[in-house]
Amino acid sequence: MTEAEWWASTGSREWPHRLFHWLSATLATDRKLRLACVACCRLVEPFAGGAPFPYLLRLLEEFADGKEDYERVERAVSSIGASHSQRYQSLQVADGHPTLTEDVELRVQAAILATGSPFRDREWHNSRKSYPYPSYVAEDVIGAASLLEQQNDTERHIVRLLHDIFGPLPFRDVAISPAWRTSDVLALARGIYDEKAFDRMPILADALQDAGCDNDEILTHCRAAGWEHVRGCWVVDLLLGKPWREGDATPG
Repeated sequence: MTEAEWWASTGSREWPHRLFHWLSATLATDRKLRLACVACCRLVEPFAGGAPFPYLLRLLEEFADGKEDYERVERAVSSIGASHSQRYQSLQVADGHPTLTEDVELRVQAAILATGSPFRDREWHNSRKSYPYPSYVAEDVIGAASLLEQQNDTERHIVRLLHDIFGPLPFRDVAISPAWRTSDVLALARGIYDEKAFDRMPILADALQDAGCDNDEILTHCRAAGWEHVRGCWVVDLLLGKPWREGDATPG
């Protein structure tokens, strides 16, 4: 994939699946991929049918950032997954035709569970599955959105989320000057990340510019009108020293 193709990708059902597959092949970090899956699931989270799935999604987000215990998350995924399977089977036995609401719920729940399913390493997963786990998450999210007649918007939204999380990094390095990482810039970046206060991104751009940042790509991303940022945003991650690819040294 070229960078031009990456930025041009906008819609059609194949794009989210293709992009996730490609990102996994480029050895994107599990943290980035899992945060992207969480962001995708949040697009349809209101249709998950309530507890315990919003709780599980929050747990998986914390797990992606290394703030949650592996064993606790694994137990939660196993327990909730077993209940999900029982419900699916009971609906099939009952009449074989879940209602629209039930069908949407099952697909959203499957997407959230898939976000938490690959607790083995990349080699283990690739040896047993046709596609990386984020591709299955995208399929279930888009499947639920299709039933809700929101497929095209959701496909575009997923691609924009991936653009926010990875930006140009799969194609080229973006240098962050140590001089730009002032105490004000770092405090803003940490606050934006921890509090999900992405409305402060233009303020971050101003602080970067005050620190001497002259990178138009970075500043434009921070100031883009109508852009939805999520945890894993490539600019915030670069400033906080979070690599995008497995094995990379910490930036800056």
